[in-house]
Amino acid sequence: MFREIRALAASDHWQTREVAATALVEIGKRHSAAVLRQTRLWAKDKNSNIRRAASEGLRGIVKVDPEAVRPIIEILRADPELYVQKSVANVLRNASAKHAEFVLGVCRQWARSRSPHTRWIVKDGLRKLKTSRPREVAAVLAL
Repeated sequence: MFREIRALAASDHWQTREVAATALVEIGKRHSAAVLRQTRLWAKDKNSNIRRAASEGLRGIVKVDPEAVRPIIEILRADPELYVQKSVANVLRNASAKHAEFVLGVCRQWARSRSPHTRWIVKDGLRKLKTSRPREVAAVLAL
């Protein structure tokens, strides 16, 4: 099953890639460990579409168990492709509603990075928390 999803994720057509991402999210609802194992491998792939699928597949899992996705987003945190960076930031925003402390903690750590890619993810990943936790967000962005 993951082989077929990977083929969809590698497509040149964005609609097909979205099918792969949605499939991973849906499978993750019942088989999160399997999705986590697979996305950890995909996060290291040379194809940015596959790396993005690895991140997108975490959207549902991060809402339930953010610590479980941390090893995967750590792999992707300095990805040079904006397409992947946007997805990682989105995973952080998805976690922020119920797990603000997790997001703030990850972003505090990542904000010290010299990588402009990581710093972009931090800034974008904190967007939803700017209104509910403005002081903490400002402090992280000032690092």
